[in-house]
Amino acid sequence: MAPNTEVRTVVGELQRVLEPLIGTVPDIVMSGRTDAGVHAWGQVLSFEAPDGSVDCERIQRSINARLGPEIVAREVSLAAPGFSARFSATGRRYRYLIVNRDVPDPFLARTAWWVPSPLALDAMDRACLHLIGEHDFSSFCRRPRPAPDASGQVLEVSLVRRVTGARWLDLGEGVVRFEIEGSAFCHQMVRSIVGFTVAVGTGKRSADELPAVLAARDRAVAEQPAPPHGLTLWQVDYDSSSD
Repeated sequence: MAPNTEVRTVVGELQRVLEPLIGTVPDIVMSGRTDAGVHAWGQVLSFEAPDGSVDCERIQRSINARLGPEIVAREVSLAAPGFSARFSATGRRYRYLIVNRDVPDPFLARTAWWVPSPLALDAMDRACLHLIGEHDFSSFCRRPRPAPDASGQVLEVSLVRRVTGARWLDLGEGVVRFEIEGSAFCHQMVRSIVGFTVAVGTGKRSADELPAVLAARDRAVAEQPAPPHGLTLWQVDYDSSSD
């Protein structure tokens, strides 16, 4: 998918292209929703064809011809019965790009956050070490409204997530990238982590504060989320048995 394309627009446009090809409007499942302005390189979608058989090459050609270059299908393939782009996923990886120099880059303006203040990547990486493992990320997430279950009982939504990797990389020429991976992420979690670690990099916050921020489970003790346009859903992982 292309930069700055909202999820509802993507699903609606894909349904419009797919309906003539499969004979009905498909109920499309996405591997993960993203905020408006967030990009996706590795978004995965799934739907059921009414007769169980589709021409994958024809679908890919039609999507790319009618919706490209803003929305493109990098691959179209048949999945195992019961596969869900969302619920079959075992891991997700996000990237966040920053231009860290005095002058912004017009060619990266749509996909990178311009931060002119010098960033101390070593301190930002030290902060990332505290993210690894299973934590309650309430301080870094926008809490969803509790919704009643089938019995009508309202249950609090858990914001416990497991992060398996987090790091900052210097790509050279004043461009840096954050990478994070885990089983799942809650709303605004990655952008909020980026916002906090950038505050560490500018000296506003300390890397050693992060454990206390996690323990507080309070959105007010963290920093504001980084802008959405620097974030990309980069990859979604599945068990080989789900393919």
